[in-house]
Amino acid sequence: MTTKAEQKAARKQNREIRKSMRKARKTKFKAIVEAAGKTNISIDLDAGEPKFVDVFNQIWPVLKPILEYAEIVKFTGVGIDKVIRTVIDLGERISTGAASEGEKTAFISTLDTIWSPVKMALGIIVTFTDDHIDKIINDIIEIGDWIIEE
Repeated sequence: MTTKAEQKAARKQNREIRKSMRKARKTKFKAIVEAAGKTNISIDLDAGEPKFVDVFNQIWPVLKPILEYAEIVKFTGVGIDKVIRTVIDLGERISTGAASEGEKTAFISTLDTIWSPVKMALGIIVTFTDDHIDKIINDIIEIGDWIIEE
């Protein structure tokens, strides 16, 4: 049985964890808004079949903070968080040009496994942003659907 002092210490520790997570979520959310504000997506998926690298290079500056945000929110779960981390790592390799074709394929297939919760995170983000950011995020959703061929 725990003592009152131990319970108080545990509550204080949990409170500090919640505060730090709240701060991290706010920081990641601001990073998404900043990245989306700087991004101009000019890919038209209806005009033809664009090259994966061209599409990726336009959306990665926004997709990376979105994935990082999805990783820290509670609704994704530990298993999906690990997969999100894998997608982020593969995406970083693709963005630097150091990825092989196999890694690009792994990125697409891994992104496919987590796209649903990521879209859910995007839906949350859209409710708190202005119209310009909403358009960028909707473009990200459309391009993400195209990447995983949904």
